[in-house]
Amino acid sequence: MKTIESPIPVQNRKAEKQFHFWQSVVAFCTYALLLVCLLGRLGSHFFFFELFSHFSAQCLAIAGFLFIYWILFRNRLYAVALFSVLLNAWLVLPWVTSKTPAAEPADLRIMHTNVLFTNLEYDAILESIRRENADIVLIAEATPPLFQKFRQELHREYPYGYLVYSKTHCYVAIGSRTPLRVNHAAVTANRMLHVHTTVKGREIALISVHPKTPLNPTWFESRNERLQYAFDQAAKESVPTILAGDFNVSVFSPVYRSLVASSGMQASRKGFGISPTYRNGYGPLMIPIDHVLTNKGFRTVGFRTLDMKESDHKAIVADLKFQ
Repeated sequence: MKTIESPIPVQNRKAEKQFHFWQSVVAFCTYALLLVCLLGRLGSHFFFFELFSHFSAQCLAIAGFLFIYWILFRNRLYAVALFSVLLNAWLVLPWVTSKTPAAEPADLRIMHTNVLFTNLEYDAILESIRRENADIVLIAEATPPLFQKFRQELHREYPYGYLVYSKTHCYVAIGSRTPLRVNHAAVTANRMLHVHTTVKGREIALISVHPKTPLNPTWFESRNERLQYAFDQAAKESVPTILAGDFNVSVFSPVYRSLVASSGMQASRKGFGISPTYRNGYGPLMIPIDHVLTNKGFRTVGFRTLDMKESDHKAIVADLKFQ
């Protein structure tokens, strides 16, 4: 007597097809993520590849999820996801596992903020600056009207100031409690701020540059050249030196890593977390492209970010102590 096999219910076949479809989608995402991570390591050679490198922290989180997903399904694709985890962990963990220095009184507080050149909330900007009470303030994407108001409203707090044209519509401004000696050759050669001043009886140098956003090959090359010049000038200084600004490059970029390694400069945010600054309001999608770095004449005893009204960047405040 023949046994008649009951057909698989249509509903079950549909569920199985959906399952295989989504497994294929997740598999594609796993391979795509690995490709993105690998291309990001080639960012020194091509602007589009570098764009991938800035999101290493986000890629690490996604890779971790995919690794667990494939482990649960006992699928060999866990090895692909694990490679992405290890690659991004190598880039991210040094920023989140470094030991935070013990809190100490600072010799110098510096504040850097990209205020967005279309931002007309001048009173809010100046109030944030006044509240932080920094010794030196750097303002990226400043405009002449904002700088004029800064000089009028905060002249008592910052009697010394200077304004340098950096790129279309944008300037870099500085306000200081102590007299500034401007390196005009650097202003002409690289459209950057390079000054010396004396703080607590010690001479220091400060450099700030704001290059173009590397969204095409020409701007990518221009940004790299301007950053290289700024890092080179900082490395030549024999006095305690600060290099700060919106560099339009993240700490995960191979371009940034090469500049830091060759110059010997030290990131002030190291030990205080990743501290992303752009794009403000985008939560976990933000990336760290605003920086304060120092040579061995300083060590950092405090680093934090803060919101600036109507700006797409968070400001950064670094407390520094002479070595």
